[in-house]
Amino acid sequence: QGLNGREMKGRGGRAKVTGRAAFALLVSACLGLSASISPYPHLLHPSKSLSAFVACPRLHSSFVANTKLAPHPRCFRESTRSFSSTRSKPARSLWRMQEQSKRDNENAEAVASESSETSQSASTMAWVVLFLLLGINVHNQWTRAMVYYLVSFKIPDTEENEKKYMNIDLNFGEEQYSILASFGFTALYTFCSLIAGRASDKGNRAFIVLAAAAAWSLSTAGQGIARSFEEVLGFRSLMGISQAFTNPPAYGIIASSFPESQIATANSVFASAVYIGGAMASLSILVDQQVGWRMTCLASGALGCLIAAAGTLFLRDPRASRQELGSADERTMLLGGPTEAEEGTSSSLDLGRQLRETVTAIKGVVTVPAVQILFAASAIRFCAGYGIGVWKAPLYREMFPTSESEFSVANAFVISCGGVLSSLLGGVLADRLAPHDYGKKLLIPAVGSILAVPFWIGACKADSFSHSIALLFLEYIVAECWFGPTLAALFKVVPRDVQGTAQGLFSVLGAIGNIMPVLVGSLQKDYPLPDVLAVLVSAAYLLSGVLFFAASRMIQPPAGAHRET
Repeated sequence: QGLNGREMKGRGGRAKVTGRAAFALLVSACLGLSASISPYPHLLHPSKSLSAFVACPRLHSSFVANTKLAPHPRCFRESTRSFSSTRSKPARSLWRMQEQSKRDNENAEAVASESSETSQSASTMAWVVLFLLLGINVHNQWTRAMVYYLVSFKIPDTEENEKKYMNIDLNFGEEQYSILASFGFTALYTFCSLIAGRASDKGNRAFIVLAAAAAWSLSTAGQGIARSFEEVLGFRSLMGISQAFTNPPAYGIIASSFPESQIATANSVFASAVYIGGAMASLSILVDQQVGWRMTCLASGALGCLIAAAGTLFLRDPRASRQELGSADERTMLLGGPTEAEEGTSSSLDLGRQLRETVTAIKGVVTVPAVQILFAASAIRFCAGYGIGVWKAPLYREMFPTSESEFSVANAFVISCGGVLSSLLGGVLADRLAPHDYGKKLLIPAVGSILAVPFWIGACKADSFSHSIALLFLEYIVAECWFGPTLAALFKVVPRDVQGTAQGLFSVLGAIGNIMPVLVGSLQKDYPLPDVLAVLVSAAYLLSGVLFFAASRMIQPPAGAHRET
């Protein structure tokens, strides 16, 4: 039938076979050398004749149907394995090079497709994903900062205070608190941020975010049942591990979902969770006064588990949806991929290869001169932020001891309104004033950090609670605009395939920022807390502003049309 050019009906569909192809197939069948390598025991095919079947699957199906031969799966696997093993080592190397080249081309096409799809404006689904990530990050920041508001020092040890304040119930002081609030969280958070950055470059970013959310929620609930300072410290360290796996994959999903001209705005929306979560942590004072610090931890942990469960219904990784791992594995097997022995050797070397890739990725980020200055500015800016965040509640309890409830509400307003407004304005201004000049975007955090100094000093020295809160609000307005422009500039100057690593390193800078709370905790024994915070935080603001300005001078605008990332 094939020689006559007529259509043959087989399991693979309908295939039309030319006389030349059918003749080649007939010759291949007649040249059988060994039945052990044939997929059909009735015919003897040479091992190389398998290439004809692989090259033309429809021809293979038609031949099977018309000769009424049932291929034995084991024989077929042995045939492909035998065919693979007959290749020389140079041939296998050439095959691997060809496969790697094919994957590189597919990745390049995927990147180009992603860029063209998001070149105009973000889709509705992108905004849905963004606000879902925002909700997850709000809970992240809420549980992280909640411990700042569940302690109080220099008050009597009563049964009522034991119910309200963690430090009185578990009997620890200021120095232990400074460790719990800073390095107790960031010690493992810092290390895991590097792993998280590389994991987000390679794995399913949506799954990483949701698994991390469930883990830190359970850790938060665990704090509520702790019976000693050491147990609270252990649960907080576990929280640090899990929360390290949030920002790198989340920012990666955002970068894959939004066009370049809107990334700073999208990053600012996501970063606003720092302030919304901080506001909720401040309002936890009101919950604490009603049910105690233990029930506050248990309730917030349960809510986080519900958020993680809901996220599984909507959150997807745009990158993962384009991958077809199964079909790739099938192509590898049929084309004569590595044998089982080779795969075993490769698996044993996986850890070493991953470590080398991680080190290479880190070098690819930190060797960029602009990134070095940008990281230095961000680390010092983190010092100012952590100093305020960890010690602000004890500061106002010391300055205005009769205004605890008022501080809870007022501080929540300052953080949520002032912080969110500043963060969003920073991103929008960066995108509007300098849509493609990422050096100019960094002028926003530079100017904002310097302008924050007089407002912060005024808040620490004010005579009345209302005046201090008003100045604190203005300080937030000018200072908290730095996150969106900074990350947009960072993602611009590093290659796309190490953006997760860059974000992980950026998160590591928070460990340097935690030096400030420990330093404040050691100095406040000998000096008034308002004076210590006024001097140290102001110095950090000034130095970070200068470094942001220096980094802006090192990032040159693209010539002509903007360059794709």
